[in-house]
Amino acid sequence: MGQQPNMPLSLEDLPRAQPHPAPARRWRAGRPGDLSAPAEVPWGGAFGTPGPDAGYALRLLQDRDSGGAERPALATVMGARASRLGRAPVAADAEAAEIILALAPASPVHAPGVPGHGAEAPRRLLESLDASLLAAPLDDLRRRRPAGSG
Repeated sequence: MGQQPNMPLSLEDLPRAQPHPAPARRWRAGRPGDLSAPAEVPWGGAFGTPGPDAGYALRLLQDRDSGGAERPALATVMGARASRLGRAPVAADAEAAEIILALAPASPVHAPGVPGHGAEAPRRLLESLDASLLAAPLDDLRRRRPAGSG
C-alpha cells in the first residue's frame, strides 16, 4: 500500500540502509605454534602418525583370522601406513601390515615392545620399521614377502 497524501513522513519514518558486516580479514598464523601449511604438521616420533580414522583398522581386523597378540601390532602398522598415504585404513592395509611385520628385522610382533605392553610400545614398533615400507605399493610388498610367510 502506498503512502497516503495527507500523512506527512518525517526523516525517521523513511527506510534506512541496513548495516552489513565487513568482509572477513585474511587470517595469518602469527602466534608461536600456529601451523600455516599442511607441510608444517609434525609427523613421526613423539607426534605419532596422525591420520583420519586410524581406529577403523581395529574394525577391519575383527573379520580377519589374525591372532589376538598380533592384532594391536597390525592395527598400529595399518594406521601408520594409511596416514603416510593420507587416507583412512582400508582392508588391503591388513595384508600390507602382515608383510611389513614379517620383513621387520627383529620381528616386533613377538618382541616385548608389542603394542599393548605400554604407552610407548606403538611408537617403538613404528620406529623399528623401515619408513619406506609404509608407503610402498602393495604389489611391491608382495614381491618382497619373505619365503614361507604365506
